[in-house]
Amino acid sequence: TKRKLCEDLRAMEGNDSYVILGTLEAPHNVRLLAFTLCLIVFVASLLANLLVLLSVVVRPQLHKPVYAFMCNLMTADIIGCTVSLPQQLYIFLTGDTRIPRSSCIAQMFSINLFIGIECFALALMAIAAIWGFVGAVLVPLTILVSALKLRDGDRQIQGVICDYMGFVRLSQGDTQLQAVYSTAMVVVLFVVPLLLIAYTYARVIVECARTRRSDFKAKAVNTFLTHFFMLAVFFVAIFLSVLVSRLVKDLQSAQARNMRYAAGFTIFFIPMANVSIYVFRTKELRREMTHCLRAII
Repeated sequence: TKRKLCEDLRAMEGNDSYVILGTLEAPHNVRLLAFTLCLIVFVASLLANLLVLLSVVVRPQLHKPVYAFMCNLMTADIIGCTVSLPQQLYIFLTGDTRIPRSSCIAQMFSINLFIGIECFALALMAIAAIWGFVGAVLVPLTILVSALKLRDGDRQIQGVICDYMGFVRLSQGDTQLQAVYSTAMVVVLFVVPLLLIAYTYARVIVECARTRRSDFKAKAVNTFLTHFFMLAVFFVAIFLSVLVSRLVKDLQSAQARNMRYAAGFTIFFIPMANVSIYVFRTKELRREMTHCLRAII
């Protein structure tokens, strides 16, 4: 493995490409199993989310605000899985962990857009303006990253995708400005939405405690649980991928690198988890999706 990484590094020319270190180091049969799992997750996530979007578009019964919120999530999920999983499939097939610099920056922007939209959609529900807001926040970040000059020798990102801080660590210059902007972005894209969600949850609990209407309570609890499950999946996956990569510092052990890979891989399950939770907990959506699927078949 070390010899291959050295060969990859020597094969790089100029400032165009570098290595993603976070790949599964295991025997061929285990890698084949991982490739199959990746392929299943990718195809299932893409088809399921596309079917939900199509159902909402063609079925008038689903033209409601709650499904507009859902479409934000589904669209973000499609972006998330299409810019990340194909790269992993390519790595499993070829063993080549290199990725062009421009492709990495594009993937980084798309992944950040996916995460930002997910977070704000869970906080603000059906507000289409979040796409423009999150995009406006990420454009300066992408410009700052694009201006960095990478080191010639060590270009090994410690993750399965092109992440912002992993890319910045490869720079040979001063990155203080990028670090400050990154901190501000974390506050805007994560802390603020979490505070809004906490406030909303508190209001729902207070209203449920005040009212005596059983139908209101039942609907509120169902909506609350659906939202909470999606929120839990999203933040557990994000925190796992971030915390494990920060806590596991051993880069020499294959077991440690595989642990970091497994933690980063949890992000890929977010698109599949979102559509599964929504479909299984919403009878109306299941019914209309069934009608739409029968019409297609």
